[in-house]
Amino acid sequence: MENQPKDHVGVLLGVGILFIAWGILGVLDQKNFTYSGYSTDGNNTIVQVEKGSPAEAAGLKKGDVIMSTGGIAVANTKAQSMQPRPKIGESKEYVITRNGEEMKLDLTYAALPDKQNTLNILGFLIGVIFIVLGVFMHYRRKTGLSWTFAIFMLCFGFVFFEGPYIAPGIANQLIRSISISIVLFSFGALANYMLNYPPKSRYNLKLLYLPAALAALLFWILEFTLPESTESLNMLVRYFVGAVIIFYFGLSLVTLISKFLNSNAEERKASGLDLMLIGAVIGLLPILIYFTISTFSPGTILPGNDYVFLTFIAIPIFFSLALMHRGEKELAV
Repeated sequence: MENQPKDHVGVLLGVGILFIAWGILGVLDQKNFTYSGYSTDGNNTIVQVEKGSPAEAAGLKKGDVIMSTGGIAVANTKAQSMQPRPKIGESKEYVITRNGEEMKLDLTYAALPDKQNTLNILGFLIGVIFIVLGVFMHYRRKTGLSWTFAIFMLCFGFVFFEGPYIAPGIANQLIRSISISIVLFSFGALANYMLNYPPKSRYNLKLLYLPAALAALLFWILEFTLPESTESLNMLVRYFVGAVIIFYFGLSLVTLISKFLNSNAEERKASGLDLMLIGAVIGLLPILIYFTISTFSPGTILPGNDYVFLTFIAIPIFFSLALMHRGEKELAV
């Protein structure tokens, strides 16, 4: 492949620094994050209440359907979007239905527990590793493949950054929409790298980013029109976005496994496909299973679901080793 212009390294470095700075601001704001201790199925039905959490103390139970919080119906997306985030120690009235009976409960928000703080920090560090290795590998190699690799690594690293709190308003909507677009683009960039990794696939890549673009467009429309949150709309969004993510992760895994099976032992070692496969199986397969189950069975709580994202660390490590190994083989030849 032809070398990319050297100034592209500067562009990557600048974007990487910008992304990491955004993540640092989020880490610094973490002390203000609140914790409620319950999870829903995306349609306001509670599927999990953590032991010792504010939700348990308030009396919330699995199967409760949340009707309103703070006096605002959960279906009223516009009014909900204009509410500032709750403060630690603040209480809100929750109106729920339980077995057809309406109930009012008061939930007092707490600070994030130590476990969640630690997981957030680990997520930030994983994002930094993605970005640093992406920029470094392109700096070392400056090829079309390393450029594709760097784009994927930068965008994927951004996925792990929470970012600071932005008050409700147009700035919040813009930042949320841009952030979601980058996240969706990162999934397409992952598949693009897998398809371009030697031996390059023969598939037409022109429409590869179309699903991500459509999902991003959907989010932009929802973010700025703020339609009423209905069960059918929530289900449509969950299925569509879930299908997009499953498509990209599945395509990436299938593509890599196909290349691995169609190569002999010597070719696998020379191209780094063995290292790529290790990284993909450890880093992608658990997430693919998780997304598939959470998309089609949102009420299912998988054991260890809080920690599944940690497997992503295998991707930057093994993918970088594969690209570096491939470069050494090319130099040796």
